[in-house]
Amino acid sequence: MTYILAISGGVDSVTLLDMVTKGKLSLQDQVLQREDILVAHFDHGIRDNSANDAEFVKKLATNYQVDCVIGHDRLGKNASEQLARAKRYKFLRNLCRTGSCKIMTAHHQDDLLETIIMNLIRGTGWRGLAPFWSSDIERPLLDMTKAEIVNYAIENNLDWVEDVTNYSAKYFRNRVRDFIVRMSAEQKRQLLKLNQKQTKLRIEIEKLLECCRTGSCKKSDVLSLPDNIAVECLRGMTNEKLTTLQLKRLLRNLKKAKSGDIFQPGGQIQIGLYRDQITISEM
Repeated sequence: MTYILAISGGVDSVTLLDMVTKGKLSLQDQVLQREDILVAHFDHGIRDNSANDAEFVKKLATNYQVDCVIGHDRLGKNASEQLARAKRYKFLRNLCRTGSCKIMTAHHQDDLLETIIMNLIRGTGWRGLAPFWSSDIERPLLDMTKAEIVNYAIENNLDWVEDVTNYSAKYFRNRVRDFIVRMSAEQKRQLLKLNQKQTKLRIEIEKLLECCRTGSCKKSDVLSLPDNIAVECLRGMTNEKLTTLQLKRLLRNLKKAKSGDIFQPGGQIQIGLYRDQITISEM
């Protein structure tokens, strides 16, 4: 298994690389060897001097005696945060196409809090409270705060680079980051507790959705969920082809349905019920 470490050159990712190569972080009781590690850096081309960060990461990889690959783009200074992220993950996932591997990022506890709050502000659904969900990405620093990471870097005499865009009010995340600083420890604790609860629920939902994507799932599994979560499950099962109103109507119908019933809720979709099995097909 190859682990692709997404290294920006910032203090978070440098700390990740240091901890992994020194055996201070393990995954599933496995201490990674240097030959299992590939450092990956994506130069977005948003800043004029972004090539300097790429050069820094190259030297960093050499110092830690691990392989390194650099991706390049020229998104320009007006590129959105969403575009930059999409390009970065596309680059990382393309590296995984040639073999068995996982991506490892340096997301930490503050990043988690920021993302949850951003999602709440945007009004996202249940997934917004359980972000950072991906089967091919490991985030081993999620239990560490930014302050703890910086302290580790200082205590271990690590060098890193600062991305000036992290301080620009232009980006929504940076404005939320300023808000996080003013949150009390108790507020953060409650938000993290909510995240843990929602993440456990998301695990069950994703398992159910994975089963349902094959075209069949159990009515009892769907109806065992709270209505708002069941609606989101039905949304995933129907490939987001139905409106929220149609999904709520479908849920009501399923509650009253008996074996042999057939529904046409819209979106060129037909849903059948045989005993406890829900089958979904296109008309």
